Amino acid sequence: MNPIENNISIGLEKTGLLPQKDGGGLGQAAGTEASFQDVLRGLVDKVDSLQKDADASIKGLATGETTNIHDVTMKLEEAGVAFELMMEIRNKLLDAYQEVMKMQP
Repeated sequence: MNPIENNISIGLEKTGLLPQKDGGGLGQAAGTEASFQDVLRGLVDKVDSLQKDADASIKGLATGETTNIHDVTMKLEEAGVAFELMMEIRNKLLDAYQEVMKMQP
């Protein structure tokens, strides 16, 4: 595994967007190799669940069920950072696709 792939993998694990692994390459967890599609689907699903959790926290704060503003703010920031990371991954994938398309005659 190259250093860049290792850093991306570690970064995704720390955000909770990729399952913890024991060693293997990007997208490998517990000895099984996940496909690229599975990794992306997992990332999108995790970002979606974080967004829904943040939305539920806001509704809870508005209805009075929750009074802990710090917890709500943390959930909002976590969802925001996860979404920004997902957008950067999408942008990098699009850039890579465009570069590959430029290489073809």
